[in-house]
Amino acid sequence: MGTCASCGTEFAPLPSRARYCSNACRQRAYRQRSAGTSTVVTELPAHDDAFVGRETELAELLSLLRKHRLLTIVGSAGVGKTRLAVEVARRSRKAEVRTVELGKLSRPDQVVQAFAEAVGAYQHAGVALRTTLLAALGNRRILLLVDNCEHLVEECCGVVDALLSRCPNVQVLATSREALRTVGEAVYPLHGMEDDAVRLFTERAGVQGDQELIAAVCARLDGVPLAVELAAKLSRTVSLCDLANHLDHRLDLLSDAGGEQSRHRSLRAAIDWSHDLLTGQEKELFRRLALLPGGFGLDIAQVVHGGSAIGTVIGLLTALQAKSLVVRENDGRFRMLESVRLYAEERLREHGEHGVTAERIIEWLCEKGEPGVTSSILSPEQVKAQHQEYDNVAHAFARLVAPQDDRRLMLATMLLRVCFDRGYFAEAGAVLMQVLHQSAADHRYRILALEYASLLAVHEERHDEAVKYALEAVHTAEAGGQQPIMCRLFRTLATAYDGAGDAANTAWALRQSIEHGVRNGNDVSVAVSSQNLGWTLLVQGDVEGARELVEGALPALRAHARPDVVAIAVHSAGCIALERGDLTTAGARFAEGAQLSAYQPRAVLESVEGRGVVAVLSGRHELGVRLLAACRQMRTVWVVPAEQWWQRKMDSVLDVAREALSRAAFTRALNAGRAMDVRHALETALDKEIVRDAVLSDRQRMVVELVAQGMTNAQIAAKLGISHRTVESHVHNVKTALNLSTRAQLVAWAQSN
Repeated sequence: MGTCASCGTEFAPLPSRARYCSNACRQRAYRQRSAGTSTVVTELPAHDDAFVGRETELAELLSLLRKHRLLTIVGSAGVGKTRLAVEVARRSRKAEVRTVELGKLSRPDQVVQAFAEAVGAYQHAGVALRTTLLAALGNRRILLLVDNCEHLVEECCGVVDALLSRCPNVQVLATSREALRTVGEAVYPLHGMEDDAVRLFTERAGVQGDQELIAAVCARLDGVPLAVELAAKLSRTVSLCDLANHLDHRLDLLSDAGGEQSRHRSLRAAIDWSHDLLTGQEKELFRRLALLPGGFGLDIAQVVHGGSAIGTVIGLLTALQAKSLVVRENDGRFRMLESVRLYAEERLREHGEHGVTAERIIEWLCEKGEPGVTSSILSPEQVKAQHQEYDNVAHAFARLVAPQDDRRLMLATMLLRVCFDRGYFAEAGAVLMQVLHQSAADHRYRILALEYASLLAVHEERHDEAVKYALEAVHTAEAGGQQPIMCRLFRTLATAYDGAGDAANTAWALRQSIEHGVRNGNDVSVAVSSQNLGWTLLVQGDVEGARELVEGALPALRAHARPDVVAIAVHSAGCIALERGDLTTAGARFAEGAQLSAYQPRAVLESVEGRGVVAVLSGRHELGVRLLAACRQMRTVWVVPAEQWWQRKMDSVLDVAREALSRAAFTRALNAGRAMDVRHALETALDKEIVRDAVLSDRQRMVVELVAQGMTNAQIAAKLGISHRTVESHVHNVKTALNLSTRAQLVAWAQSN
């Protein structure tokens, strides 16, 4: 039996009329096709070009299609929903597939007609068309590809619900910019391409081209297939460099002037289609979010919308997300695809709201930086907020704030603050210095800018300038009565003095910092300064004074400070334990520091090195060498020099390992360490078996026994037939390995071991 493609009745097909049950049905179908009024598609839409990529998505969708009767592919304009759905339907191997194209319809009452015509069901006098449709599909095993549902969602839901409940063998694969939200629907969100975008561009352009530049263009276009295909076509007449340099004007550039005028022929037309489906309030919020290229949370969305109730903003954002005009990231923030954002910015300017929206954003961003002016230390949440808003701050600084506006000081300082954490600060530092020299001497943001100018100068080893900027910040704050931040400013001054090698003034500034912090109740800031002073004392040889300060600071830091700040104090505690000969505590402290700073590759180096030092002193010489060599390699590549005291400690420990190992074993360990990446080094450093009792080589133990007998180095050299210098080296390395400082302590250790 067959099914007539015109009326849908079952019949026994003859060779001459395999698709229609009669000549009348064939002629009716012909007249409808000729008149251009029929939406009957008996086969899937054909495409002249090849389908590229999306293998993962295809596999996932085919799996879902086997489990669900209604599957909706949802995504933004031009993301390739239709093309992917056609490919899924083609690969599904269904006996019968019909396409219901809703894109050209404008009225809800046309939806049932589109379904009916697609499957060859025609209305009978006195019978509702929906009833006829349900009767025609009652026993047919068919997959309906329902394309472009977003503008007729309610009516489409009604028809699909009826089909799924009354026609057990009907399956629906839909595409829409928002979900149908009907019972039993499986929703598959479709996003832009990643690696496949470069393949798509290359295939559509017809030439290979510069793959790195093509990848950069595709990334700027968020991997949206429509935009990528239009850009590839344009690249046949415009160079890739010119194309990449003009993507800010992509809405005008990316169109297919020679093609059919439809919403898929230009990027602007595709987004227009989605925008036209929004309500008035949705359009208002949509365009006002355009000035936030770094994404946004509910708080700033509420601000740009003029302070509307949070419930209203949540509802509007939910609607924009449902219609694929904003996407929600894994961290809970929202963002617009760049092409959509540029479109929204056009609408913002058309409505004359660009200036007022920009002002709201600048004011809100400066409020995020305000704690730097009013408090002595930033909380983890405040630091996280500045990192999250970095791209928005950069956009505001470059595009929104006026050149003469002193708030540029705050924005530039926030940029440098984040860049310090990320390890790339040269460009942001140059911007800050330019703005600093243009600012008024009495502006309240200038103190914060001076502080970061000092920190920048320390990083760039301009130590005299670092001290000068820090002193100016201190004096300006004192003159303005800004006592709450004095603890932090004196700590910055101490950093500048330390960089200049002025140990006395470093300790003085830190004591001043602690004094101001205690006076103003800045417990966490006092703890940070105490840890810094503890490190200074450790370097100067006052181990017990250092221990008292650092151990006293750790509880407050662990309770309230950022993980990176706690990691610094924990490292200091580990070094103090090393100096006191307590390898177990040292190993535990360094492990804690490694876990705290695991998310910051540069910050984790000291903790990994600490575990390496402990490994060597515990007798695991090759393991320790590997860790120390790995970190040394990374410090060289990243240009992150170690603090001098710590470098001397590591060099001394490497000498111990060099003596304990054969030359081949030591070289092998060095090479293995240099080949490690930071993740491998971190995983190795956290090996629980690193801490063991120190193990001396046979030659080292022989030297110790002779020392215990009261022999001098010269006598030991003569007895063993080695040089006096070699004996000195053995004695030094043994004391380092055992964390002993005097010969008398070495004798005592030998007598008890």
